[in-house]
Formats: sequence, C-alpha cells, structure tokens
Amino acid sequence: MKKVIVCILFAAALAGCSSNNDDGPARLSIAVTDSPVDDADAVVVTFTGLELLGSDDGVRESFTFAEPISVDLLQFQGDQSRFLIEGEEVPVGVYDQVRLIVDTENASCNNLTGDFASYITIDGTDYPLVVPSGGASGLKVMGPITVAQGGTAAYTIDFDVRKAIAERGATGCYNLKPVLRVVDNAEVGTLTGTVDAELLQQAGCTADAATGAGAAVYVYQGSGIAPDDVDGTDPEPLTSSLLTLEDDGSGDFTYEVGFLLAGDYTAAFSCQAGDDTAEGNEEIAFTGAANVAIAADEVTTQNFSLTPEPTPTPAASATPAPTESPEPTATPTESPAPTESPEPTATPTPSP
Repeated sequence: MKKVIVCILFAAALAGCSSNNDDGPARLSIAVTDSPVDDADAVVVTFTGLELLGSDDGVRESFTFAEPISVDLLQFQGDQSRFLIEGEEVPVGVYDQVRLIVDTENASCNNLTGDFASYITIDGTDYPLVVPSGGASGLKVMGPITVAQGGTAAYTIDFDVRKAIAERGATGCYNLKPVLRVVDNAEVGTLTGTVDAELLQQAGCTADAATGAGAAVYVYQGSGIAPDDVDGTDPEPLTSSLLTLEDDGSGDFTYEVGFLLAGDYTAAFSCQAGDDTAEGNEEIAFTGAANVAIAADEVTTQNFSLTPEPTPTPAASATPAPTESPEPTATPTESPAPTESPEPTATPTPSP
C-alpha cells in the first residue's frame, strides 16, 4: 500500500509510547536522531519517503512525502528526534526492515559546487553527501518493528554520524554509509552526566578545554568493556555524545545519550575524540570506563571527574556492634572489618 504524507509534525522529542485498543487501527510513528561528529557544522539529509519491508525484502507499506523533508541531524542529538511519520495507520504485523529513501539530487563527487539536497557543512562550506544507491534501494535499517491490532508504536532510527560519514579520499566528497539502528521508544532510557573541566586540561588532551570540542563520552554495549576507538573492529562503540558547556560559570560540561535500550553498558570519556575517524585505528586515550545500567523510561546519571570522592563505607561494616563481639576464630575473614575507608575508586563518579 502506498500513502502520501501531506503534513509532517514539527521537530520534537519523541516520547516512548505503546498502547492498545483492540477495536482501533494499528498506528506507527518513526523518527530520526543522531550520534554526533566533531568537525561538521551541519549534516543535512533530505528524505523523500520510507518503506516497511517484510522478511522477503518485499515492500509491505510505503510512504511518499508530499514535500521532501530535510533534516540537519546535528540538531537532533541526545534524546531529541525528528518525526518522519507520526500516528500513521498501518497493517498489523511485524516488519523486518525500514528503508529510508534519500534525495540524491546533485550528489556526485564530480559536482562540488551545486546545490545539494543532502550535504555536510565543514568550516562554512557545503560538500555533497553521496548515499550509495540512496535514491534506489535507500538506507536500510534492520528491525523488527512490531505493530499490534489497536496498538500505537513509536520507533526511532539513530544515525551514528561518527561511523556513517567518510570522506572519499581527499576529494571534498563524502559518503553516507548505512550505519543505523532502530529502537522501540517504549524500551529505551537515557544516560546523562557531567564531565569536570579538569579532565580536558590534562597532558595529551587534544580537545578544546574552553568549549569541549573534540571530547566525547563513548558508550559500549555490555558491562566491563575495554574502550576502543571507532575502527570497524570490536569492541566498537554503540554510540557517543559530545559535550555541552554548563552555563553556571563552573567551566564543567554535560553530556546526554538518548534512545538506549534497557540493559548493561560501559561508558568512557575521551578528550581525544576529535582524532577518532571511522577509517583508521587511532590510539586515543580513555578515562575511567564505568559500568552503567539503563532502565526503560528512566534517566541514569554517570559523572566523570579527575578526583572522585571515596566510596562511602557502610556504618555496619566500619564499627562492629558492641554487644556482638566476634567469637575467637582461626578464619581471618570472620574478623570484624577494619575501620579504614576504602581507597578512591577509578575516575568515574557514579551517581545513584
């Protein structure tokens, strides 16, 4: 079935939702968001439609936009997203893929001076953003996307621009590769926190200590991951977040990573993220990998500091109760715990 979308709602944060009304139609919303890149002023992708595909790669539902939708992906980071369709009635079922149809007009490395439908802006200059087969086969992202009878489902497609954009040699022409993931908004949470300004003033740091440019927090799927750069080999970061300067005059920074499926992750800070490219294997340094647990529809906080506070010692283990003196025993582990406070932990300062 082919539909023409006459009106697209304004940009907004897409709240995760899932509801059911057995007597009503199945409705679907799809938005796009972005994991950032350091050296671009804008990354504009123009969409002309989207398709929902079945397990046989056949098109089961198609939406053609009445007017192309141009989205600067860098404006929709963290937990911000941009609707492509919202509340559209679709047949009940499971869709295995989403195909984003991209406007590739004038997108050629042989044309570096025209008006481009999709482009990247670096230092004030627009360069064509070439999407291989973007106008024909589109950008494909694997699902599944499930819509129940009478249900309302909302999904977000995350463009990882740090991985997805690569210059074609030193040509001033860039490819947009389909490095995408789709998540059910009813199953995602947000990771946020602060980064002390002192971390950007250490020896070897290549980020701008005043603005935070060139620094980032990387997020890896699973706990206990040893952080590594973006290089196409494991462990590969799932996503990342640039820093935002706080407006309280402290010089500290904040970060935010949205649309993380509930589960366990590793977060790590690097003040050399500006040196990280998708094409190479850079030896960038990370500060204090921390395990974080993400819960659906909740915000998890993980802060990064140069001198974290010691972990508090529970009162019960610091001083034994006077009326319960331990019996003499040859087993050292059964003696009362010493009163010494533990040494400071590694760099991250977890918050509840």
